[in-house]
Amino acid sequence: MSRQKEKGTRFETAVLDYLRSRIGDPEGMIHREALHGKADEGDIKGLYIHKKSLILECKDWNKFELSIWLGQAQDEAANAGADYGMVVFHRPGRGGKRMRDQYVLMDLDTLARLAGAPDEEADHE
Repeated sequence: MSRQKEKGTRFETAVLDYLRSRIGDPEGMIHREALHGKADEGDIKGLYIHKKSLILECKDWNKFELSIWLGQAQDEAANAGADYGMVVFHRPGRGGKRMRDQYVLMDLDTLARLAGAPDEEADHE
């Protein structure tokens, strides 16, 4: 396994462990997802907000590529049939015992839907 892959796996596991302990997940519903090639379904699944499913794409990179990462999360949410896709990415200088300080990225429409707005059928620019 490459060094970057190992780093990513460690970060995914740290995010998973934090969410399980913080939210409470006695059944182990929150889990890391296996790779599906071009049809990946996110790194972490089993999360729900108001009974709607959410996938997380986890990134532990030195260079932030936010638009690429968010597009990837949205594509993988669609692959998984999830309602929401978000990115959790490493905040420099805040790791290990500071998992609660990591960044979460979503677009404004996702925030609006989380706040109760209906899904939009058409793309409004």
